[in-house]
Amino acid sequence: MSRPQHHKARRLRLIPAALGLGAVVALSGCSAGQITETDTQVAAVNGGSGDVGEIAVRNAEFSFPAAGSAYPQGSSAPLEVVIANEGPDDRLVAVRSPYAANVQVTGEQVLPSGTALHAYGLHVPGQVRPPEQRAVNITVNGLTEQITAGVTIPVTFAFEKAGEVTVQVPIGQDVEPRPEHNSPEHGPEQTGH
Repeated sequence: MSRPQHHKARRLRLIPAALGLGAVVALSGCSAGQITETDTQVAAVNGGSGDVGEIAVRNAEFSFPAAGSAYPQGSSAPLEVVIANEGPDDRLVAVRSPYAANVQVTGEQVLPSGTALHAYGLHVPGQVRPPEQRAVNITVNGLTEQITAGVTIPVTFAFEKAGEVTVQVPIGQDVEPRPEHNSPEHGPEQTGH
């Protein structure tokens, strides 16, 4: 083999190695940065969430309406939410929304450090509430427009020390089980079969 042919053969053998090394470098760079496919994922909860200081408002949603699937204009909607405090003692002083005439807050409102307040919304038969949990009742009254499933409205939570946080609040899931296909409640005569 002549010298030019030898160099050409050697270079051709290096091409797969260089391509392999390039692929390894390119693939390892995919997950090395701060911008990844999972950097914007949020917890799998239905309601809205927000933070102010060391207070976290989590899974805020309106109870599914007792009748129908919407809250008509002028009606009241009970709120379900968990408010956790990892900072100094605080107090929930007000809740308001531009889509309501007023918001009524009753029950526990003091939020000692390391505790949480739970608003349960509508009472579901058979639902057991742990007695050690601190309960607050929050009801949005006089809705200025109809609220349907899939729509969110802003609700602002005001705390004595931490300040305010506004959360987009949807209607929660229906707690009534749906009838099974071909069950007595949903038989063939109702499905058109």
